[in-house]
Amino acid sequence: MKTKVFLAAIALFFGSTLLHAQHSDRRVSFAFSLQPHLNWIHADEAFLSKGPVRLGIEGGLRMDYKFERFYALSFGVNLNQTGGNIVYKEALYLDRIHGLDTLQPGTMVTYRLQYVEVPVALKFIMPEIGYSTWFTEIGVDPMFNTLAFINATDNNIEKEPFQQGVGKFNLAWHAGLGLNYSLGGSISLQFAIVYKNTFLDVTRENDIRKADNARINQVGLKMGIVF
Repeated sequence: MKTKVFLAAIALFFGSTLLHAQHSDRRVSFAFSLQPHLNWIHADEAFLSKGPVRLGIEGGLRMDYKFERFYALSFGVNLNQTGGNIVYKEALYLDRIHGLDTLQPGTMVTYRLQYVEVPVALKFIMPEIGYSTWFTEIGVDPMFNTLAFINATDNNIEKEPFQQGVGKFNLAWHAGLGLNYSLGGSISLQFAIVYKNTFLDVTRENDIRKADNARINQVGLKMGIVF
């Protein structure tokens, strides 16, 4: 009886080891993820200042192609609900749906934005320790605006469509640190801290409005399942 128990334990040990080896040797993996994040809009101009941080969320599908033992290329599609607040210290000439409007100095404008993103990243994957595999990644995120709304503390502006005042395309870079925790076989949980910053101006200026360079900053906790 003891011999059978011992042999069963040995078989279980080697079976578990084999599953982990197969998991780590896979070249292609997929991940569904959801990421709550904090957003703020930063601008260098003296007539703008950063407003309160806003909460957002994004989610999507990623594919990793492991082309070397410790390196992988990552491709994906995300839907990102983001935005931020800007306080305009001077009068703001706003391009509203019905025409140009003037908002008083000190007005805070809240941008509520939605983008479809196509992230591309390079991952560095560390050796597996127990059930955990740490990784870092850096990449770029082409962003296509699909929805835009604004609120303003002047003129009673609330959830007003504003795609005419937001760029249709943007480009961001991101960096992340995370880990995959194996559940056995090819399934694992993924957790990562990700920072993102846009390269391009979020807003679109009109003929009267002063040019600015407002960029979205974002930091979030990504949670997902890898298979």
